[in-house]
Amino acid sequence: MDKYIVITFESVNFAMQTESVLKGKELAHQIIPTPREITLSCGLSVKTAYENIDIIKELIEDKSIRTKKMYVFEGLGSNKTFKEM
Repeated sequence: MDKYIVITFESVNFAMQTESVLKGKELAHQIIPTPREITLSCGLSVKTAYENIDIIKELIEDKSIRTKKMYVFEGLGSNKTFKEM
């Protein structure tokens, strides 16, 4: 996955609720520790392919998913960059 989305949340509970919604839609995703590039505090985030962006935005609105922020990551290793959406 060279270009992907990371969604952050105010609480672990919101991350787990989002995972449940994504599983129900059979949308490929991972629960990951929130990347240090974003914040040093602990927490969980959802990672999914950038190609899923439209579906993710629709689900967030339709299901009233409470997210904190969304980021687009691109590249690998030391060449990785990100920006807030």
